[in-house]
Amino acid sequence: MSGDDGTMTAAPDIALASAVEQRRLLATGELSAVELLDAVVAQHDQHNSQLNAVVFTQLDQAYAAARAADASQVAGEPTGALHGLPMTIKDSIDVAGMPSTWGDPVHAEYRPSEDADVVKQLKASGAVIYGKTNVPKHLGDWQTYNAIYGRTNNPWDTSLRAGGSSGGSAAAVAVGMASLEVGSDIGGSIRWPANYNGLAGLKTSFGLVSQHGHSFPGHEGTVDHNVLGPIARTVADLSLALPVMWQSHMRPLVTSKTTLRDFTVGVLLNNPLGDQDAAVTNVLESAVSLLADHGVTVVDPPELDFVIRGHEVGLELGRAAASGPDDPPDQAALQRFLGGGRDYAALMAYGSCITYRQWIDLNNERERCRLKWRDYFADVDLLVTPITPTTAQPHDTDRPFSERTVLVNGQERSILEQWFWAGLANPTYLPGLALPAGLAADGLPVGMQVLGPFMGDLLALRFGELAEVVLGHPLHTLHARL
Repeated sequence: MSGDDGTMTAAPDIALASAVEQRRLLATGELSAVELLDAVVAQHDQHNSQLNAVVFTQLDQAYAAARAADASQVAGEPTGALHGLPMTIKDSIDVAGMPSTWGDPVHAEYRPSEDADVVKQLKASGAVIYGKTNVPKHLGDWQTYNAIYGRTNNPWDTSLRAGGSSGGSAAAVAVGMASLEVGSDIGGSIRWPANYNGLAGLKTSFGLVSQHGHSFPGHEGTVDHNVLGPIARTVADLSLALPVMWQSHMRPLVTSKTTLRDFTVGVLLNNPLGDQDAAVTNVLESAVSLLADHGVTVVDPPELDFVIRGHEVGLELGRAAASGPDDPPDQAALQRFLGGGRDYAALMAYGSCITYRQWIDLNNERERCRLKWRDYFADVDLLVTPITPTTAQPHDTDRPFSERTVLVNGQERSILEQWFWAGLANPTYLPGLALPAGLAADGLPVGMQVLGPFMGDLLALRFGELAEVVLGHPLHTLHARL
């Protein structure tokens, strides 16, 4: 339900309330951790067979943890920020004794023996982790499907994609199967599913949250411009979770801004490299206009040459980070690159076979782009863009990723054109907030991306918390149907 100030308050089913409200009720003793876990498990039992979001549960251990959380509160012991909140965790993030398959049948039986760093932090803060959520194979898709667990469906319409790669995470949070989730994002994998499901999600600044325990089985070390971050029903919930998750030696920039009038925001809504669905653009234009009416100062976006070059560099570096010996480059696309072509497939083919010397050269270009972003954010607080060019699209699990299309303004367009918006933040290490902006004409949610300066995560969250009061919560429409 919506309070007078537009925030999410206690829903008829407490599982659908914001994590902030759930935590308040737990802290006052009006709700026990066991009762909240009961409500969340009831949502799982009711909805997961249709959504296939949660793919593994350990309920005995979760109820033991919930009972321990209640006992510690009764005893007057100190409690953490997430004390008693039930959570699921993305399959690829290690939880000791739970599957970490990365959607690959080769690793279907893999069970790590140690928690990821972020999971240790969540548990230390009192979170009750009861299960794992679905992913695409190797996290390499914007829809969630794999040969182990099958397809995750969108709760707004089960014929549609939930997004990827944190699609199971987003679908679970949307219907109250988790108070919060932790996803990962190397090219939109938090923001894309958040957008498709009407949620808030934060692609954190690179390095703010430890990646340890988020490695492909048998691999160690961090992956360039990959991050972990929270997914939630409200931006305020993200603000609750983030301080639990960041590394002790890392600190995001603090902000003293308290009202929308304190913010100067650049706006870029037209994709310079591809089509943008008019229905999405209309929602975002209306949202920007509403925020301006409430005092936000709207200014021009940055100069596009370095933004586009950063996008190209990001594709090349991202492909270099994700490529393996069993994933050779597309030779035809590589020849196009060598002949001067700079389409998506050509950039990816080049990235999959570069030498370390070439990687260093690209990294130098990335750093020049980062300096350009630093200069832009010296005078502008944040930049608002779309997240995806369309609302959630129908499932397409039969064609290879590179051959898929999406409908943009009624025309079939290659899915390879769709990465521009979500990819802006990753190679240049910027935080990117997915902020629900409203519903499109087709009744599906549209998200607004809020980019900030490096380590400006709290600045983006402060803006998002203020903006969501004005823009409202599309999830109320979904929850009314559940």
